[in-house]
Amino acid sequence: MADARFCFPLPPGLDDVHQAPLLCAGLIGYRALRLAGEGRRIGFYGFGSSAHLLAQVVVAQGRELYAFTRDGDTRGQAFARERGAVWAGGSGERPPVPLDAAIVFASVGALVVRALEALAPGGTVVCAGIHMSDIPSFPYEKLWGERSIRSVANLTRDDGREFLPLAARLGITPEVTVFPLERANDAVQALREGQLTGSAVLTLGS
Repeated sequence: MADARFCFPLPPGLDDVHQAPLLCAGLIGYRALRLAGEGRRIGFYGFGSSAHLLAQVVVAQGRELYAFTRDGDTRGQAFARERGAVWAGGSGERPPVPLDAAIVFASVGALVVRALEALAPGGTVVCAGIHMSDIPSFPYEKLWGERSIRSVANLTRDDGREFLPLAARLGITPEVTVFPLERANDAVQALREGQLTGSAVLTLGS
């Protein structure tokens, strides 16, 4: 029997496959969004499992979303625009306006510097990944102006209590690609190669 203190009611109307991304990518993404603050213009570096869910929250809040994908990933950029991004481009590009905050969902340390370069003074970069490659050195002027960098470690109960009812109210539905458990390596490879939009979900059986 599960301890009720660590359980959350799930949004109605979704099957297990579509609930699963909300409990990992959704909750961690929501934690990152909370830490990013309430700035009007926010950038997402990497537009995968977490980002495509939190995009719907950002749009519902009336904020402007700027999405960054791998350079040349026109499919991913089109997907981001479908999810409400006002602008979508490659991670090597600058957004058309300075950002108030940015969340780095991709595990590429160099994107932290790119995100800093896109920030307005006082802006925040939130690193949402558990693991990330090394952040390269950069001149202090990129951080100067009261910009900040912070990371997400764990979600809290309050994150769950807030996000899951919000997901139900907004009708957030993950885009999923299902893989049977025995094809887990294929799922990982597809993610590495940027072949998926949305979330990958592993299931038992074929």
